[in-house]
Amino acid sequence: MVMFDIKFDSKSETVQLVYPSGKTEVIAKDSPTIPIKSPDNTKAAYISPLEWEVYGNLYLVDLENGEQEVLVAPDGSYIPKNVIWQDNENILVIIGFGDGTVCIGGNIFRVNIKTKEKTQITSYDSIVQITDLYLEDDMLHYKGIRYTDDILNESVAYESVISLDSLLTF
Repeated sequence: MVMFDIKFDSKSETVQLVYPSGKTEVIAKDSPTIPIKSPDNTKAAYISPLEWEVYGNLYLVDLENGEQEVLVAPDGSYIPKNVIWQDNENILVIIGFGDGTVCIGGNIFRVNIKTKEKTQITSYDSIVQITDLYLEDDMLHYKGIRYTDDILNESVAYESVISLDSLLTF
């Protein structure tokens, strides 16, 4: 099967769909993230735009047919902020409050790419802000900050881990 590809052009800061013929088409030019491919390389996901106090979408690109769709749109004031693939059918996305300087991260949700069903994995209040996540050795590692004062001005680094097996119960 002839596949499409996807690339991030750092010079123009665009996400480009690469047709099987080699032709490229810009599909995101408003501060997109670098697209990440599913483990089987048949899908890709990216957020656009991802800027301070700008409400972006999480896009899913099908690399078998070149079609793109919004997988996670802003929900009220909550926006997607970071994404990784859990497996070929699920992504893990940090969703958090989109305004202000206190809520720099959010909580982790699993999203099924076929049903678009969102399942909340973490449920921290604004004291803990998850900003990054990655998979290693069947574990979901995540980090961010934990505020240490009442006015949410001072913080310390925060890290935690969840077994991927435990995500099956969510």
